Amino acid sequence: MAFLPIKPLDSADGYLRWKESVLLRLHTVGVAHVLSDDPPAPAGDDGVPGAAAAAKKWERDDAVCRGHILAALSDRILPDYARHATGRALWRAVARTYDVEASFGLYPRSYDRFLYFQFDEGAPLPEQLAHAEALAATKDPPLSDFSMAHNMCIRLPEKVALIISNGDMTMDRVWRAVLRNEERRIEREDRELRGTVAREAQEPEGKAAHRRRRQGHL
Repeated sequence: MAFLPIKPLDSADGYLRWKESVLLRLHTVGVAHVLSDDPPAPAGDDGVPGAAAAAKKWERDDAVCRGHILAALSDRILPDYARHATGRALWRAVARTYDVEASFGLYPRSYDRFLYFQFDEGAPLPEQLAHAEALAATKDPPLSDFSMAHNMCIRLPEKVALIISNGDMTMDRVWRAVLRNEERRIEREDRELRGTVAREAQEPEGKAAHRRRRQGHL
């Protein structure tokens, strides 16, 4: 079976991409369950059908899982984690070191960043909204759709927030308002560009060329 290459983890930079890539591989080979499920009870003398086979399969899956994780670590950090005997212990040890989004306070760090998030009215809003929504979604327990929408509304530019507040407070309505605002921004920029081109076309060639040279030196 051919796998997509995974860049070995060597620092906190790129940890999220590394984590998701490794999880995809573990799911592909059918061993990701050992990271969350408890192992089966040891086979005893009670003669439970399949107990011994289940325990053997778990040991095999755990060894494969651990091997894939170790193989995705750089040579520099591999010796620090090879001592962990199970896939789950190894996975948690790596996360403890490099998962900078882990919660160290009342909220996860991402949600802390959302609490101080502000939209930049001069930049496209859809990408900012997607980022803000991702930060807010890290809260545990999660925000309701109403609370999420309300939190976005009080942070969005006033002209967008007013549109949202005149109806149901939902994230779907927030997105519709933001996308409509983006359409208007693009239309406005297109009109301004067409106006500039039209003005240049009406100018004498010498004057237009002189103005472009001046702009090029600014």
